[in-house]
Amino acid sequence: MSLLDRQIKAIKQIYSEVEKAGYKIKPIIVGKFALTVYTQGMYPANMISLLFPDLNLMHKILKELGYERVGDFWTKDDIVVEISKNFELIPEGTFNQIEADGVIINVISLEDLLIDMMKQCIEGDEMTCDLIKLLVKSYKKVIDFHNIYRKLKDKRAVIKFKEFQRLTV
Repeated sequence: MSLLDRQIKAIKQIYSEVEKAGYKIKPIIVGKFALTVYTQGMYPANMISLLFPDLNLMHKILKELGYERVGDFWTKDDIVVEISKNFELIPEGTFNQIEADGVIINVISLEDLLIDMMKQCIEGDEMTCDLIKLLVKSYKKVIDFHNIYRKLKDKRAVIKFKEFQRLTV
């Protein structure tokens, strides 16, 4: 079983426990693990980053599932989970629901992920720029570029996105 398979299994267990606790909101996948989801494992992340409003409940669930707290992270074997309630990471509360191994998971919207990644790209991280190009090319028909341009504050980011968008034509 690959690391990605084990990570998806861990997410399914966490979602199941959140549901059993009566919580209607399921955690939202953010960060590099969201990139893993959108690239279907081509860009593997070693950590699952989740947003969830009730940290105490999530800590209780992770402990019951056998995870051990190590600083800000929770670990079990080779699975590492990071929990945040910093919902400013997803402006306007936008996320996608994606089916993974029979369960619907919440993942930060592709547009918000791209905007977040663009910060690193314009600071000179060429690998991140290449990943953005890959995502733009792969998802060009479903990306809401108007939404991206509306949210961007940095003109350099707008220029880069337009350049990457032209490369896909």
